[in-house]
Amino acid sequence: MAFTLNKLRQQPAWIALILFIALCLWVASGMLKAQDDNGLAKSKSTEIPLVKVTVEHITADEVTREISLYGRTEPDRVATLRSEVKGLVEEVYVKEGDRVSKGQKIISLENSDKVSRLQSANATLKQREVELKGVQSLKNQGFQSQTALAQAEANVEMAKADVVSYQLAVYKSQIIAPFDGIINERFVELGDFLKDGDKIAMLVDLDPLVITANVTENNLHGLKTHQQATGRMVKGDLLQGKIRYISSISELGTNTFKIEVEVPNPDFTQMAGMSTELALPLEKTWAMRISPAVMALDEQGNLGVKTVVDEHVKFVPIDIVKSDSQGVWLTGMGERADIITLGHGFVRDGDKVEVVRTDESSNASSSISAKAN
Repeated sequence: MAFTLNKLRQQPAWIALILFIALCLWVASGMLKAQDDNGLAKSKSTEIPLVKVTVEHITADEVTREISLYGRTEPDRVATLRSEVKGLVEEVYVKEGDRVSKGQKIISLENSDKVSRLQSANATLKQREVELKGVQSLKNQGFQSQTALAQAEANVEMAKADVVSYQLAVYKSQIIAPFDGIINERFVELGDFLKDGDKIAMLVDLDPLVITANVTENNLHGLKTHQQATGRMVKGDLLQGKIRYISSISELGTNTFKIEVEVPNPDFTQMAGMSTELALPLEKTWAMRISPAVMALDEQGNLGVKTVVDEHVKFVPIDIVKSDSQGVWLTGMGERADIITLGHGFVRDGDKVEVVRTDESSNASSSISAKAN
């Protein structure tokens, strides 16, 4: 041993070689340990459990696609009653807000002068008719010319015209309702003097009530007259009616078309000028009703839902048909689909997941509650 040590001291190169070999062995042992650690980490990563998602099996129902519009209620007819003759307001029969029937008196004008003139015109007519008979008798005997006969006939016609004129004046002194409606506004009071064309009252007809709205050109092709429609008032009342008018020309600036829906309102219980949400049914389609919380966006910003197909997540773009108090109706998923209701925010399209059915999760909750009791 001493001989070997002396030999090494005499040749230092051997010492360097031994140290180099020892250093290489030490480094190699560290690399092998790192490889073992990486292999262990990889094995652990492969053992990470799958994400659990709750899935509900939903079957589609046949529903009617609808378009929703915002409109307002309007009266069917509005008339401003005006005076056609001069006169003093002698009687006022209605107040603002009163409901009137067709032919009912609104106001009466003082017409004693017109009645006197009518009586005078009737008397003149009788006189002219007697004169005409005398001229005709003389003409038949050859004692009267054709010109005199023509003049007598003209006098009779003029007298008839005067009678008709004064009859109209007497008739028009009574202002009556042209149709059933409500006196929305009254412009005169007892004792007012009216001239030709003066306003008397505004009469509105609320039966049927008309809901007006504007529809876009994309949805116009699906509408037609006499089509059913439903209006929802602000206070929650539902109005059932039919489309009676679709404009043939769009409005400038918006390219929307005006439509009118008439709704029966025989009791005048619904008022004009109310905001109304109008629902117009289109074609029937298959759709599923889900909670809005289930919907999500993909990487491109498309709206859809996440489903499970063969234990893998599949993102399905959807189209909203309509919505109600219980959820939204969606198309695009066929007639059946397994929709992720819980955990959809932690998975992406293509991920493999562990599926928990809604019936299974409810059974598990029930068993836990039973054990706790």
